[in-house]
Amino acid sequence: MRIFVALIMVFLANAAMSERQFPLVDADDLNGRAVSLPDDLPGDPTIVFIAYKRNQQPSINAWVAGLGLQERGGAAWVELPVVGRGAALFRSFVDNGMRSGITSTAMRARTITIYSSQRAFNTQLGIMGRDEIYTALVGRNGQVYALIEGDVTEAKIAQLRAAYP
Repeated sequence: MRIFVALIMVFLANAAMSERQFPLVDADDLNGRAVSLPDDLPGDPTIVFIAYKRNQQPSINAWVAGLGLQERGGAAWVELPVVGRGAALFRSFVDNGMRSGITSTAMRARTITIYSSQRAFNTQLGIMGRDEIYTALVGRNGQVYALIEGDVTEAKIAQLRAAYP
């Protein structure tokens, strides 16, 4: 019975996600390439890791490991640090700081810093706070197939995989 209820919950959560649209955002990856999201996402769909704080990187790394994602090849994925509009004044400092910790050009291409309103970005996605990371599955048309809050678990991996169109 519990499995049946869990499957219904996953189905209902995914049905609600299908109506969500990813915000239209112009940004640059850490290699300096301009991108327009969601149009320029690397895959259709793409796994999108959304983070707000530097100390959330280990959570993203755990998701990447849990999903078996690779630096090159495999499923399409990106990291979106959402630092907010105020940080735009320090953009070169923030980007250079992230660049210094990411030496691989392939990984820099996967990191797209968002310097727009955190509130507007979150509202469009239905995200309530910035204390957790979010893992989304997003199509190039902006459709959000899944939006999962928090650290990786086997159940959340199954939820993400079930959302693939």
